[in-house]
Amino acid sequence: MTSEAEFIEAAKEGGATKIASLLKVDPGLVRAVGDHLKSALHWAAEMDHVDVAAALVEAGADIEARTSWGASPFDWAATMGSSRVADLLLARGATGLTLITAASLGKLSAVRGIIESGEDLSAHRRRDAPTAPDDDHWPPDSAHIRKDAISDALYAAARNGHRDVVAYLLDHGADIDAKGVFGATGLHWAAINGHQEAVEFLLKHGANLTIRDSKFDSTPEGWAQEGGHNSIVAMLRQARPTA
Repeated sequence: MTSEAEFIEAAKEGGATKIASLLKVDPGLVRAVGDHLKSALHWAAEMDHVDVAAALVEAGADIEARTSWGASPFDWAATMGSSRVADLLLARGATGLTLITAASLGKLSAVRGIIESGEDLSAHRRRDAPTAPDDDHWPPDSAHIRKDAISDALYAAARNGHRDVVAYLLDHGADIDAKGVFGATGLHWAAINGHQEAVEFLLKHGANLTIRDSKFDSTPEGWAQEGGHNSIVAMLRQARPTA
């Protein structure tokens, strides 16, 4: 008999055929969860394994299941920039398309529609994050804790390399140095994730290279080094302010 851990590992690896086969033998595996209450569907969302996600949803996976920190599979797909799984989940009725998740996924038309509607952006704050500062993830000066949804959206877009969304939000008053998880800015995350065009845009528009995150005490250059993105490291070094 397949264990829940083995089933979740199969979802992480992206084997849609294997997932379907395992579910045929034991349909109850679709409810399996692992560490932090991450389900197989959460893992499919993280890795953008759309075929696995489709098989899980077809088998009855809970599309609104929450991790220990409150993220649904759609929320997690948006955070990780997994656009294929995010679109699948939306098509299957998932909730959670907000300014933040739309920005995370690079959905410029949705971002524009929300901003230009003039609606209260407080309704678009993250539903999977604490409302008070959290020393491990959300420091007091992060955009989410400060209730600055438009700047949080810029951070989210930069994290996943969506330059056009960053540009639009910057034009509409977002803070280019807004902080997110670990007190890191969009520049930190764009650097570690290898999004060179987003890094170039942020630098051109005055992003601060010297901000240190609150968890690792590192600059965007340090994050680029951690990610192994040498061309971005070189770009950030060249852009260092001169004494």
